[in-house]
Amino acid sequence: MKHLISTPLIIVMFLLGQAAFAGPGSGHSHGNSHDHGPITSDQAVKKATKHVQKLVKKGKIDASWLEVTSKSVEEKSFGHGPEWVVTFENKAIEDPEKQSLYVFYTLNGKYLASNFTGQ
Repeated sequence: MKHLISTPLIIVMFLLGQAAFAGPGSGHSHGNSHDHGPITSDQAVKKATKHVQKLVKKGKIDASWLEVTSKSVEEKSFGHGPEWVVTFENKAIEDPEKQSLYVFYTLNGKYLASNFTGQ
């Protein structure tokens, strides 16, 4: 019985001790260590353009997207807060529902998503 109580106690003490020695900056973080604050709309466009290039390279979207420049960049608020939405329009795509590509970033420049719906 003594071992049943002392083993979990030792494990808990070990884990708590490890957290105490970790120090600042070594824990879990949702942020990026290079995250230095808000990005401008121009920076959002540059990031989105690079993302479109990646999508083409991976074969996710047609190569004709490489010839397209951004149509607009807006700060929009959704349920979880404001984001940059960069819109690209590609008339070379036959399906009208796939002619507009939206790329979403946090205001600090973290990629969130891309889609053809804008939602």
